[in-house]
Amino acid sequence: MSALRCPYCGRVGEPVRVHGHGQCPHCGTNIEPCCAGANALEEAAATAAIDAAPDRALFPRVFEQLGGRAATVTDEALAFALVQRLAIDLDEARLLIEAAERVGILVVAGAQRHRLRSAG
Repeated sequence: MSALRCPYCGRVGEPVRVHGHGQCPHCGTNIEPCCAGANALEEAAATAAIDAAPDRALFPRVFEQLGGRAATVTDEALAFALVQRLAIDLDEARLLIEAAERVGILVVAGAQRHRLRSAG
């Protein structure tokens, strides 16, 4: 593998292999197509341990991407941003949004809209 420039964040680095595609090691955006020469045996051997600890900065970082921490965003935009950042499907993203709402990270801000809970 060789270092690539991420078209999203502009950083140069060696892509991280995730589910058959390469992601930027800094921002997590897909920068190599899925299954580019990968096979199931190599993929299984390359899979690292899963870090199950919650990422408390996930939603603030996603909101920065979508217009800032004070922004109110549509559920669709939030779900799409989570899909891109975490390489998950839309159903998983919607479940994550629902969970973040339940634990108080997100606040409903109108029909199919959310915002981050205020820190103060």
